Amino acid sequence: MPGKNRSFCTAMAGLLSTVTFAWPGSGAGYAQDKCLASIELVKQDIQGRLGAVVSGVKSMNVDEWKRGVDFMSNVKSPFSDADHIVVIGLSSHMGRGSITQRQGQAAENIMSSPLLTRSYAKQIIEACEPVASVKFFYWEWYQGWSLHEGSILKEDKCKSPGESMFSWGDNQCL
Repeated sequence: MPGKNRSFCTAMAGLLSTVTFAWPGSGAGYAQDKCLASIELVKQDIQGRLGAVVSGVKSMNVDEWKRGVDFMSNVKSPFSDADHIVVIGLSSHMGRGSITQRQGQAAENIMSSPLLTRSYAKQIIEACEPVASVKFFYWEWYQGWSLHEGSILKEDKCKSPGESMFSWGDNQCL
């Protein structure tokens, strides 16, 4: 894999090492509480009911998501008032840290379940007005859902860098 692509994945993994959620604008209040509560419910379900470990949650606008990566320069939200992406990192058991094989397998099962990831994404997008995409990150793998025109929630497409320029709803696949 070219170094540029690996550095993008490494940068994204680094972003998820802490739980942060930066709410855009200054009028947070009830809307922010509702959004944070929704994200917390998803996190609790992932960790409590399913047994995976959430390594971090990050909200970022599209420009932060692109992080100056050439093949992502065309990525932009189709909405003027919703350009945030929430990324939920799931810990792996790939020989690092204290994650058990069972916890890692639970994360893989989540990533392999479009029904489950869609449900989580829908819950977060409906509670968080500036959010138009929710992505799950495991090891070097993204699974996500993005809102499109007409308020249609579509599963993100998996693309390899070099295929073509990325657009809204595309995730990097290795």
